[in-house]
Amino acid sequence: MIAKKGWPYLVVALLWGLLVVFENDYLWTAQEQNLFLHTPLFFEQQMVKAGGLLTWVGCYLTQFFYYPMLGAGVLCLLWLFFMWLSQRAFRLTDTWPTLVPVGSLLLTVVTLGYWVYYQKLQGVLFVATVGIIVAVALSGLYRWVTGRGAVARLLFLVLSTCISYPLFGFYGLLGTALMAMTEHEGTKTQRISAWMLALLSVITVPQVCYHTLYHETNIVNIYWTALPVFAMHGESFSTYYIPYVILFASTAVMAVCPRVSSAPLRRWASVAVLAATTVWVSVSWYKDDNFHRELSMSRSMDEGRWEQMLETARNVKGEPTRAICLMRNLALFRLGQTGDETVNYPNGSALPNAPFPVRMIHTIGKRLYLEYGIPNYCYRWCMEDGVEYGWTAERLRLMMLCSLTGGEFVAAQRYISMLKKTDFHGPWARRYEETLYRPQRIADDPALKPVLPLLREANFLTSDQSQLEHFLIEHLLSMGDANREQQDLTRFVMRYYQRNRCRIIEP
Repeated sequence: MIAKKGWPYLVVALLWGLLVVFENDYLWTAQEQNLFLHTPLFFEQQMVKAGGLLTWVGCYLTQFFYYPMLGAGVLCLLWLFFMWLSQRAFRLTDTWPTLVPVGSLLLTVVTLGYWVYYQKLQGVLFVATVGIIVAVALSGLYRWVTGRGAVARLLFLVLSTCISYPLFGFYGLLGTALMAMTEHEGTKTQRISAWMLALLSVITVPQVCYHTLYHETNIVNIYWTALPVFAMHGESFSTYYIPYVILFASTAVMAVCPRVSSAPLRRWASVAVLAATTVWVSVSWYKDDNFHRELSMSRSMDEGRWEQMLETARNVKGEPTRAICLMRNLALFRLGQTGDETVNYPNGSALPNAPFPVRMIHTIGKRLYLEYGIPNYCYRWCMEDGVEYGWTAERLRLMMLCSLTGGEFVAAQRYISMLKKTDFHGPWARRYEETLYRPQRIADDPALKPVLPLLREANFLTSDQSQLEHFLIEHLLSMGDANREQQDLTRFVMRYYQRNRCRIIEP
């Protein structure tokens, strides 16, 4: 029976194991698409919008996914703390009702899929977890203040909304709503006064903050700050909001109905909740094989593990995406296996499993441009994506490498200085900082040594029309024969293109 006191620890330990085993590369990619800097300016940049403290904390915790086991452990410990806090804040007779919100929190992490490249909410993997903990904690504090008198209770409700909304955005407003919901034990007058004051605070505080503090925020979004936006090209994808809706609804149910009096009913309810949550999480978990292989190969490419990339591409299930094929071709070229080895690997042009358009230029394209000796385009797309989606550790690293290949040491120093202010990319940045004072080391650097022979003498930048593979083929076929590496690459591309010219290339 799951009512035993130790079951929350078993559930959280199981979730930790599932994340580490099945989402290792995904969690590592999440921190690559994240950036946290130990600087006052970074903190100030977060605080220019409501919920800034929440995103600042989310960015800080996301960087621990640099070691996926560590980051997943921090996330699961927060879920365990949420279960403990909910039971005490809402005075639950059992802990099993917290299974539903914990399952929802898990799905906010593992259902993103390709949104990991496009999501503009910084620290998104931790924001929901930390935010709901804050909302429940505010509700628990309100219960404690309730015994201090009606005036103190209502004053706390207003002040907490005024303070928590600028710091935590929507989750501060959610905390205010939970406070009003916990008034079910009070008199009718207390319930009405709490509900009316809570409603007034939720409506007016964001409006006041918008007109006095947050002029850069769209007024349409002032009530939803610190929530992710799943929209692209004017189209909204509402199914991604389902875990959030269930998270908020299940937390509200715990606040309104904290007790189940009948012991047999509690037992059956606990079993039903566990079974339903397990099925829901299992069905909703994003398990696309191509997506996870892309993440694995991208990580291996970043770390120079070319053999591992080929192993991942060799065992693909079904038709691979173009991203898998392009990374496989790069690995074959790096290992000098560009003869007829391509026929030993499955080829294909499966579209990414996402309801919105996914461009390779936003996923692996920037790294491929650098690996094929086209740093200008890598730098350009890092800059454009940084402006559109936010700066990340991956983009700063690539821009630094591009600057080194072009001898732009002042620009390289700028990116190195920023990376040194992170917790996990500092050693990598300091290693390249030594290269700035000894430029001759660039030719022997493992990441740049194979790139330098592919560089063209002419420094140019046109437009690739976001068509990564088309542009790469045209560029590589026109490289010429300045050295052996360029000759080998041109012949390889020509043979591959002739063999696969009828295959659909990136749309």
